[in-house]
Amino acid sequence: MSETINRELLHLSSKTWLKDSNGLFDYESKQTKNLKAFIGQSICITRKGNELNGSKSIIFSENEETLFKITKSKNSVYTIENKVHNNLKPTEKNISYLNNKIWYKVNTEQNVNFENKNMNKDYYLSKNDIIKLGRVKYILNEVNFISGEQKENLIIPSNKNYINEINSKVGSPFDFVYEAKCLGDEIKPEKDNEEKQLCKICYTDETDDNNPMVHLCNCKGGLNYAHFNCIKQWMKTKLIIFQNPKNTVKSYLIQGFNCEICKTPYPLKFKLNNNEKIFTLIDIEKPINSNYIILESLNQIKENNNIKSIHVISLNNNEELTIGRGHDCDVKIKDISVSRYHSKLIFNSNERTLLLKDLKSKFGTLVLIKTPFEIRETLQIQIGRTFIKASLLNFHDLKNYQKILEIEKKIKNERKEEFYKNVNNNNNYEQLETEYKDKNVEKKSDESNKMNIDEK
Repeated sequence: MSETINRELLHLSSKTWLKDSNGLFDYESKQTKNLKAFIGQSICITRKGNELNGSKSIIFSENEETLFKITKSKNSVYTIENKVHNNLKPTEKNISYLNNKIWYKVNTEQNVNFENKNMNKDYYLSKNDIIKLGRVKYILNEVNFISGEQKENLIIPSNKNYINEINSKVGSPFDFVYEAKCLGDEIKPEKDNEEKQLCKICYTDETDDNNPMVHLCNCKGGLNYAHFNCIKQWMKTKLIIFQNPKNTVKSYLIQGFNCEICKTPYPLKFKLNNNEKIFTLIDIEKPINSNYIILESLNQIKENNNIKSIHVISLNNNEELTIGRGHDCDVKIKDISVSRYHSKLIFNSNERTLLLKDLKSKFGTLVLIKTPFEIRETLQIQIGRTFIKASLLNFHDLKNYQKILEIEKKIKNERKEEFYKNVNNNNNYEQLETEYKDKNVEKKSDESNKMNIDEK
């Protein structure tokens, strides 16, 4: 308790990327708006343009985004909250709204640049984790670990990362089983001249329990319904299946996983009203008697097409699997915002852990924090195009902190002076070099003139 009582101030150091692009923060860019602040009370942090502001009120002005709320308890425990709602439909609107939620920056394998050194601890994946690679989001929606004859889940190492622990206890914010409308659900008065509802793909009206007529998009009128098997067969013509050279990753890719008419993304799974049977539009082959996970992409709109990718990843002991845009990556993601070698997975079968590491990617590897959390140690998070480092300081440390800042300023000034000295020396060297070249030119011209005189 004495440790928490001494915690008085929360120090926030933020960088906001000036370019607004799909909720991305460029860790290599120097075009950022920087801010440092000490917080000692409950407050709301908002962003208007490139400026971060703190306010006690809940009423905000126009064009102002709420990044998160800080709550301070009596024992000086600071809690950060930007709640992610549950039971969301995986629509493009609900998925894009995650950009302004709190993301945990995954640790990089090697830190080269001291300024952007990641202070976060290692992150171990668990079921229902949502990861963000560039602008592409994936959910770990299935884990299959076989121990003897029993199926078990991955383990989160205790006392290593408390964000890991609280995240593993929260389920998926999305409900991936879509409730579809079936032909016959709506009771309408019969009319003699009324035409029968036809499938918009095969133009027939025959249905049965295994092949119902369903409405999965926003089309209206006579284009409302289509047979389940017709949609499934149509998606099968767009399906591309490929494996990595090790045969440990099987990827399913569909470009245009949406209605051809209204461009509404199709759900992977759906059920009919008052029926527990689940229909799946893509048949996925799963490894038998093997450890594996399934990464399913959340909807991504690109040029009016919905891209759906599903990666079935077999887990062998102590194997490292690379994720990125490169041709030799195990999990290939075709998106320009994904680095060629973006991140990697390290599986340990003895400890039953799956470690996620970043590979110095341009936009970082992020994991969604799905619940409010306390600041217990130095933590780095990202919210849209704002990167924040949060740390705790008490009043005794504040004096030392101010001294450290003064020392850092002196070091920067000394480095600037050295830089300008080098620049001046380089300029002097250039002047000497030009004078030397001019003298050589004069000598050569004199010698040529003498030669001409002798010849004459």
